[in-house]
Parts: sequence; C-alpha cells; structure tokens
Amino acid sequence: MKAPQPSDPNLVTILEKAKKSGTSASLRAEGAVKMLGHLHVRSLEPGAAIQLSGLKLRDTLPPAGTAVTLTLIQGDQVISIRTHLLEPLVADHEPKVPPVLQAAWPTEPLEIHPRREVRVATPDLPPLDASVFWRGRRLEAKLLNLTDMGMGLGFREPLAFSYHDEVEVVTSLPGNDVLTVSGAVRHAQSLAGDELPTRVGLVLVDLPPGTRELLQRFIQARRMDRSIAMRGH
Repeated sequence: MKAPQPSDPNLVTILEKAKKSGTSASLRAEGAVKMLGHLHVRSLEPGAAIQLSGLKLRDTLPPAGTAVTLTLIQGDQVISIRTHLLEPLVADHEPKVPPVLQAAWPTEPLEIHPRREVRVATPDLPPLDASVFWRGRRLEAKLLNLTDMGMGLGFREPLAFSYHDEVEVVTSLPGNDVLTVSGAVRHAQSLAGDELPTRVGLVLVDLPPGTRELLQRFIQARRMDRSIAMRGH
C-alpha cells in the first residue's frame, strides 16, 4: 500500500477519523523503551500540530523537540507517524488537569502496515522468553509471534501438545510489565533438527480488559521497534 504524503488530504482524513472514533494512540521517543499509551487525538491544526489528550499527571514528558513515533490502530491497519514534540498545552489555573500533548504536523510519509503482520519475533528483532504452564508442568519457551488474538511459541524439547489443550503463558515485556495470558492450542508441529523443534500456535481466551490493553500497547511498541530497525538497513 502506498503511504499518503503529509500534504495529502488523506492524512487529515486519517487523523480526523481517529479523533471522531476515539482511536487509541501511543507515542514513544526514538530510542526509548517506555511509551505513552492511553492517548487520543483531541484536535488538529493541519500543517502545524496534532494535539493529544489522555496524559496523566504522573507521566514524564520528553522535552519539546524530541523525535517521536505516534502509532494509531484503525481497523486492520497499524499507522505510524514520525514527528517531534512541541511544547505541551498547560491549564494555568487548573494544576490538577494533565497537559495536552502536542506533536508537530508530520513532514515524512506515513507508514501503514496490515495489523496481521505485527509480530514479536522477526529477522531483525529477538523473541521473548516465556514460561508456559501446561498439564501441571512449567516449561520454558520462546515467544515467536504475538497478535491481540493469539501467539506462537517454540520449545527446545519434543512435546506432544493436543488440539484445545489449555495453557497459561507468562512473559516479561520491555519496561518491566509482566504479561500473563491463557490460551488454547490451535495447532502444533514438530521440526526435526530445528533449535526449537516444537512449535505451538495458541488462540488467547478470556483476556481481562487491563491485560488486553497491556498487550495492545506492547504490540504497538514492537511495531515501532521493527519500523526503526528496518529504516536502519
């Protein structure tokens, strides 16, 4: 898909849609591990600024001028916008009201990717270590693929998973967040001679709202990581 140019009216259309629908947005400074989540497009000044609400008083804002990536998820698309921060808008007479974050109007093309392509492990990014609880056993695994609906795991030993087996997966995400999810096996295969000879695909089940939000924030962050890594090659 051809990414629209910043001067293209499609940019305004995308941002206006995000504003009206309350699309969840996240923002991260280049090179940083932690990100600001829970954001929403509040207002637009085409050619000048994008204003974002949802900050909390405890949030630490990078200084104005910091290069950042703003990520939106709209339907099946992940939209990444490279820009930099402006001075936030602060309510002088309401000290308990969080500031409104401001990002400069983008001057680089947007990056638009199908949501289904958002993965944890890629050739340019490492997998995550995970503990898997299955049939009363605790196993160590590599978390290879992750979406907001399922995940792929690799194990260093031959194992006989069955369709619909229930498992629990615990992994530490960058930023010290711990993700704990339950899943049901949808497929399993053996790869002879592979470093991870047992591969298992799970569908996630019964995700609490807080866990789903944590998962979606991480997926957005990893999308940023991959975009930055790909630009470096």
